[in-house]
Amino acid sequence: MKVLLTIWLLLLLIEVHSQNRTADFSYIDRKVQSIDGTDPEILSQQLTTPYQTEIEKVRAIFRWITEHIAYFKREPPNRKKQKKLVPYDFDYPIVYDTGALQPLTERAALKVLHDKKAVCEGYARLFKSLCDHAGIRSEIITGFARTDPSIVQARFRSNHSWNAVRIDSAWYLLDVTWASGVIIFPTGEFLKYYDDYYFLTPPDKFIKHHYPDDLHWALLDELPAMNEFRQTPYRQRSFVKYPIINFSPATGLIEASIGDTLRFELETEPGQRNWTISSDSLWDGIDQRNPMFAYLQPMSSGSSNKQYYLFPVVSEDIQWLHLMYNNDAVLRYRLKIKKDIAKENKNGTY
Repeated sequence: MKVLLTIWLLLLLIEVHSQNRTADFSYIDRKVQSIDGTDPEILSQQLTTPYQTEIEKVRAIFRWITEHIAYFKREPPNRKKQKKLVPYDFDYPIVYDTGALQPLTERAALKVLHDKKAVCEGYARLFKSLCDHAGIRSEIITGFARTDPSIVQARFRSNHSWNAVRIDSAWYLLDVTWASGVIIFPTGEFLKYYDDYYFLTPPDKFIKHHYPDDLHWALLDELPAMNEFRQTPYRQRSFVKYPIINFSPATGLIEASIGDTLRFELETEPGQRNWTISSDSLWDGIDQRNPMFAYLQPMSSGSSNKQYYLFPVVSEDIQWLHLMYNNDAVLRYRLKIKKDIAKENKNGTY
């Protein structure tokens, strides 16, 4: 009976998600084009008041941003490759400071609405601000964005922001930045081009190019490891807070047997943390209690600029190892037990 109920609920969720993805929102998409505003609260009410359902309200907010906010362009990078179109993001957050004593998300929203341009963090914070004023739960998610799915990138680190939104008691993923347009390389010109793929994208598709700092926000029970782990561990958002100059192991995929003891090392330059970077939201989530995750605190060391970590492998359950530095997660490794290495993970790697 429990199995049948579980299957029924799963099919229901699939059907609801399919309906959300295929619904006709053309009337909303047309209406938002004529709305304008610079106050998040007023704009949110203008966008959402005409609609009764949460999915319609979220759609109005999402499409207004894609229609009215342009990507903030930086100096075009030097590229030897031919011109191509890709979603693109800054590797660093933009500073939003209006001088008002308001929460960061609200300050960011005011700034973006005033300038009508933003980078990924500004897009995500504006979306959350408008949802907040409409009484819709949403979250800002940070993590790694793979702009070219055909390339395994060595710079495997937190570099992007997107959103999760709660609609009718279920969480969904979306990326308003990538839905808004593309950057033309090598000129750096922003081309407005709406891409509906990034509106309520299914989690198993989203994870292929959006890898969150907090794996809870992958919205998946089985968490695949990106191929980038074969080259380097994942650098969490907090990694750049500290003057870390070296770490080992250098690869992010660790193969071990039950009974092994793994050793990790961090080396830093003298200096303090960068206080302009906010705390990692990981510790507000449920991941701390997930049996698949382990959080390694440094051992005492004879050198002030070197930290050592030891992890005894005693269980097959733990798959993800986080190195902690000053109570921040800075690096994530993927642990694979050797007896399972010959078997292909049923979800594969991305």
